[in-house]
Amino acid sequence: MNVETLLRELIKIPSISGEEGEIASYLKTVLQEIGTDKAFIDSIGNVIGMVKGGGSGLLVVEGHMDTVDIGNPELWDVEPFSGKVIDGWVYGRGSSDMKGGITSQIKSIESIKELNYDIYLVYTVQEEIAEGFALREALQHVLPHYERTVVVTGEATELNLGLGHRGRAIIDVDFFGRSAHASMPEEGINALSAVGDYISRLKERAATFPQDPSLGKESATPIYVRCSPIGLPQLPDTCELRVDHRLLPSRNPEELKSIYGGICAEMERLGIIDECTPLIKEIRLTTWKGFILKGMNFFKGWVNREEMMIKKLLRELKKVYPYARRYYWMFSTDLVYPAGELGIPSLGLGPGTEAMAHKPNERVSISEVEKAAEEYQSLYGKLDRFF
Repeated sequence: MNVETLLRELIKIPSISGEEGEIASYLKTVLQEIGTDKAFIDSIGNVIGMVKGGGSGLLVVEGHMDTVDIGNPELWDVEPFSGKVIDGWVYGRGSSDMKGGITSQIKSIESIKELNYDIYLVYTVQEEIAEGFALREALQHVLPHYERTVVVTGEATELNLGLGHRGRAIIDVDFFGRSAHASMPEEGINALSAVGDYISRLKERAATFPQDPSLGKESATPIYVRCSPIGLPQLPDTCELRVDHRLLPSRNPEELKSIYGGICAEMERLGIIDECTPLIKEIRLTTWKGFILKGMNFFKGWVNREEMMIKKLLRELKKVYPYARRYYWMFSTDLVYPAGELGIPSLGLGPGTEAMAHKPNERVSISEVEKAAEEYQSLYGKLDRFF
């Protein structure tokens, strides 16, 4: 299989979250052609491939098929779904996040040798919106059949060994004030002004958030505000603020509600707002197959601390890529489910850089995609010892 050809074909198929049907059909065919023991599309819309090796161990090799939209097309120097090659780089939406990683994984499976464990390839839907949801559905009925499982994702690690990342939660804070004419703001309580006050207080609180030596510090980033009424000489009496909170593995939803609710309580006591309520809401997504994915807008962080495994795998990777090192993502991945929720030993290995994710002119190096495939092949043999 030619790596460049496969990667370009994947990029040429638009696969925005919720619209993965075409690429799923294509990937199923590819998995059948490379000789997996079984390849199918599950009821959720994920693509599944099985490589039987025997024994009681399972290696889950996973990635996500979906991408974000292209944004403003005028910011692209190349056609976003062209898969154009320039100086050894393949350009296009999803090249680095993460069709390059999927290509590396498939290439590595093509020449796999006999193993003493099974490999379960999973290419998920809707990861960009709710990471881990589709992977949960794909794995929950499979995992009980194995004594030990390891999961590896192909998200971009610059050819390094991914070992963890912060989790995330979306906090929706609702503000309820009192409307008045904009020429007499003292007659009401401006919900939008209260949002600004809340953000300032949250920034002060964020300075005290905990920090992890590997994952970094928790953060809180306002990403959206909506108020009503709008467009009139009238104070808005209701607003919704949305905050992206990046959290450490030990954090739980109740602690977050306490932090955000505490700021609300302060503002209510001071009369800045009549009522202020933080919520972590449920997400409901319909996949391209019509399956309803649902769960809380809370995704646990994780760190792989299995030192014996890490050291042995790094030694093996350095034989292929001498600069391989420990890597911790800034963003979040599907591993929030197996590693964050279940505590399953999990890893990451992929070409490209996460800094390219979601940008115009996204690209990945062909040589890195090829090198990542070699790294996967080296890992398969070394992982024998952990099953």
